[in-house]
Amino acid sequence: MKRRKLNKKVVDSTPHTISNTEYWSDDGQSEVTESGYDSESFALDEEHTFRLDAHSAVKTSTQESSFLLHLEKNLSDEEVESLCKKKWKYRWEVPSLDLSNCKWVGTGDCCLKDMLDSSTRDVKQSLYKHWLEVCKLYGGRDFPVSKHSSFFNIFNSYRDVLHCNKKPFYLKGHEEDSNIMDAYLMHSLNHIFRSIDLVKKNDTKVAKLQETAESELLIDDVVRDRGFTRPKVLILLPIRHIALRVVKRLIQLTPQASKVNVEFMDRFLEEFGYQEDEADLDNEELKLKIGNSKSQKISKPSDYEALFGGNSDDDFMIGIKFTRKSIRLYSDFYSSDMIVASPLALREKIDKVWAKKEEDFDYLSSIEVTIVDHADVIAMQNWEHLAVVLEQSNRMPSKQHGTDIMRIRKWQLDGHARFYRQTIVLGHYVNPDINSSFNNWCVNYQGKDKVVAVMPDEFQYMVSILVQIYERFDVGSIADIDDIRLAHFINKVFPKIKDSEEGGIMIFISSYFEFVRVRNFLKSQNASFCLLGDNTKPKDVSRARNWFIQGKHKIMLYTERLLFFRRYKIRGVRDLIIYSLPERKELYPEVVNMLEGANNSNMSCTALFSKLDWLRLERIVGTASARRMVTSDKPVFVLC
Repeated sequence: MKRRKLNKKVVDSTPHTISNTEYWSDDGQSEVTESGYDSESFALDEEHTFRLDAHSAVKTSTQESSFLLHLEKNLSDEEVESLCKKKWKYRWEVPSLDLSNCKWVGTGDCCLKDMLDSSTRDVKQSLYKHWLEVCKLYGGRDFPVSKHSSFFNIFNSYRDVLHCNKKPFYLKGHEEDSNIMDAYLMHSLNHIFRSIDLVKKNDTKVAKLQETAESELLIDDVVRDRGFTRPKVLILLPIRHIALRVVKRLIQLTPQASKVNVEFMDRFLEEFGYQEDEADLDNEELKLKIGNSKSQKISKPSDYEALFGGNSDDDFMIGIKFTRKSIRLYSDFYSSDMIVASPLALREKIDKVWAKKEEDFDYLSSIEVTIVDHADVIAMQNWEHLAVVLEQSNRMPSKQHGTDIMRIRKWQLDGHARFYRQTIVLGHYVNPDINSSFNNWCVNYQGKDKVVAVMPDEFQYMVSILVQIYERFDVGSIADIDDIRLAHFINKVFPKIKDSEEGGIMIFISSYFEFVRVRNFLKSQNASFCLLGDNTKPKDVSRARNWFIQGKHKIMLYTERLLFFRRYKIRGVRDLIIYSLPERKELYPEVVNMLEGANNSNMSCTALFSKLDWLRLERIVGTASARRMVTSDKPVFVLC
């Protein structure tokens, strides 16, 4: 084992108490130690932890904790080379206990079945006891016997996790969403508390040896207990309203002794609480709201109100530090234990460093647990921001930031931190961008687990009297799909609508890139059309809606992102062309049902798709129907 010399330290004559738990100065104030962890860090209770089963909590040695087992391993050159190849093979599958249509699949050896059957993983004693108290207080079930505790065990295995089939709180899945959130917050707290306890324990050990040992004393690598910077957990969320929900629950789950004081809570509630933005309302809604005191704001779907009913700002970043008796919100990022941020805010920080407007973002260099919640909502914003954050995390820092280099773990110094970072991705659905990031930027040596779902046929949400025509176009590779989709629209669909006298034609488009291509084509044909795009201003939306319903423009282009973030219902739609299927299946019936108000018995709905649209098609029509539609010799399908 590698060893190093410890330079003898001159002990300050000021009387400081050195105990097994903490350092205190004479004036009672906390002081910063060489570790970068201040002396307010809570007392050690690491002599025993709880290993949970379905009926009892049994004390066990901390040496068995998955925390230490994960971080103390040093990868060989062969293992690093294998991980760099990013060739993942899912070798096993286990049925999901909670979802009948889902199964877990994973790489490496299968150790998931025991985790799903019962709670058999370790958790700190103080956290465990407090979680039980919180569950009882809010009428929930005890942690050890709850089937949802299996998620804590999965997360605590330190494997990368992709679970994009959870029902979010805004789609009436509050209990499921809350239980999964509890699990990852408990895992985060467990990881942070263990990290601080380990550092403080080693600080005490080194301090005692410095007082008694000779200057040539050799110390084992056992005191290598940290990264380049302090932040260990990164939680990425799409909007402030969700961040408010997560942080408030984090505070609830923190043991009482560690949150005697929550600093800057008033500021946090003010900045992350509800703020109605008049700019979010279009002119019609403002007239109803302001001009008639008895009228209420135009109603939106219930899921929209639940998701965007609070502060929907997507640019935020906050550091959270845990001390002996308090939780410090808005702590400096380099002294924080956890960072809660939106991908947009972090991307802006990274861009400023690249533009030399800021010095560095080294606080991402030693992240050990990254949690991405509501990944589907982030995908509707801009997934590229999150992909950049994952790519730039765990890079070698540009500065030392005051850390004792002799205490940094060997694998951090070797530049292997990304192989130790656990990434947990949670969402309502999966798409190619999410899959790509999980495959390329999540390279945890422990392996990967993910949920695979079989989608049921759920066409009952559609207009029962409406016949929906699905047209398949053939495509060889993903590089050609955009060109072939546009060619199919130009050759097969546009000739049917270009001479329409009645108008009322809506073309629904999933991505902004496709929107631009169709817009440019319609311009070249001098077609009569109006736009509802991603960046259309509210006043322009009202104008376009009026033009469309009055027949001044016969065609309207409407993007999925604008529908998701604004939920404008369009009147006067007689013919609906779904140029590309929506990512979110709940938006499909919302678009189709816009035809209900058309005073025309000959209204129609046509959707274009290819085999590469499998994930979207599967969510809308079900796995079995999607398979038939993709493999059939016939290119046209009628659904009703």
